[in-house]
Amino acid sequence: MFDFRLIGIGLIFLLDFNIDTIDVLPDIVGLAFISAGLGKAFYASERLSKAKKYINIFCGFAIVKLAWNVAYFVFGIREPDSSFALLFACIFSSFELFLGIFSFSNIFGGLNEFFLTGGKISDSKNSDFTLRVIKIIFVCKFALSIAAQLPILFTDNFWDGLSVAFGYYLNAELVKNMLVAPCFLIQALAGLFLLSLALPFFFGRAKDDELYDFIKSKINDAISNNRFFAIKQNLQAAFLLFMAGCLFFVDFVADGINFLPDFAICAFFVLGLYILQKNSPEANTKKLKIYLVANFFVSLLAYIFGLLYRLQAEVSFVGEHLAYLRALGLSYAISFEVSVVLFFMIFIEFYSFLIDLRRKHLEFSERYLNKYFSASEKNFDKNKARNLRIFSVAFCAKALETILPSSGIVFFLHSAVLAAFALFMVKGLYESRDAIYSYYKSKDC
Repeated sequence: MFDFRLIGIGLIFLLDFNIDTIDVLPDIVGLAFISAGLGKAFYASERLSKAKKYINIFCGFAIVKLAWNVAYFVFGIREPDSSFALLFACIFSSFELFLGIFSFSNIFGGLNEFFLTGGKISDSKNSDFTLRVIKIIFVCKFALSIAAQLPILFTDNFWDGLSVAFGYYLNAELVKNMLVAPCFLIQALAGLFLLSLALPFFFGRAKDDELYDFIKSKINDAISNNRFFAIKQNLQAAFLLFMAGCLFFVDFVADGINFLPDFAICAFFVLGLYILQKNSPEANTKKLKIYLVANFFVSLLAYIFGLLYRLQAEVSFVGEHLAYLRALGLSYAISFEVSVVLFFMIFIEFYSFLIDLRRKHLEFSERYLNKYFSASEKNFDKNKARNLRIFSVAFCAKALETILPSSGIVFFLHSAVLAAFALFMVKGLYESRDAIYSYYKSKDC
């Protein structure tokens, strides 16, 4: 049903022990252990249910990372340019940081619910301390992963100046290789320190028969009495699709190909809306769906034009080919800018939809569950002006894509702004879903 020892074993595989940048302990194995360790305990706790979903997302990401590592090791694939290398490191490290912290925060939050309900105060204190250490290790892991890649941002003139100052030849690749080994070593030592704390904690809880019997009874009670389980599951699935769609807002470009195409956002959002409307209070989504369907085709057309333009640019040098190339470039620019405008309208409409969805769920809880909510809890759009300004900045940055260089520090900063906006949206969606969950919390659900 569940086994806390497996969570401790899984944590071993989430720590990086690298040989020539190859992680010898694949994350996917550790996540499989953690998922097995949770078992059906997520039925008995909202926090463990959230942890289960984040672990599922983490599994998909870990499979991509493992595939890249295999390609790197077997085929000798290297990063095509420095800006892509740093962007790649930032994206992978950011995913590991947020998914790791979210997963374990919810795992320990769920365990604390069991500890406090069962009167095990000392276990709760140990849990809080272990979680703090895990968060610190994940943050250090992120910082060290980025630090090893930072030298590639500096120009050749910068390294020439340092070489003269120190009387020793330096370049980006040399300094990067000098940093990689100590960064990996520090990560390994920090991981060993964490394991010395986490493994005894999880193995100790696994031997507590009283705690296990208590959790089993909570699982059986939750499965049989949770009247709103289906609503929460649908909300969970829909919001995960929304979050996944937001991640495609980032431009992950390699060799002229965007591996996170914008049109996928529309597909994820439409699927999420379809799931929500099964048994959630109905919200007005007609205008939003029209924007999404229209922009799916516009952004798909822009993607095709952009792909053809980049492919043709490699072979077009004279006469009629140049005229064809200019026509493709103009078609790509126009369709892309139209798509950006439509996306801006979609996100504004989507923001209004989320506010309306929260209001309808709150009204449902007040009417049928006799719940009371203060005026501050009903003020969903208190940050509307700030959010609209963030939307405007992000989409202005997105619109500049057609005139920016395809590599270098400008490309990196542009991608970083889009990535920050995607994370902002994911955080907002997470908070909105969590707020709706809270409307249904009661003694029997």
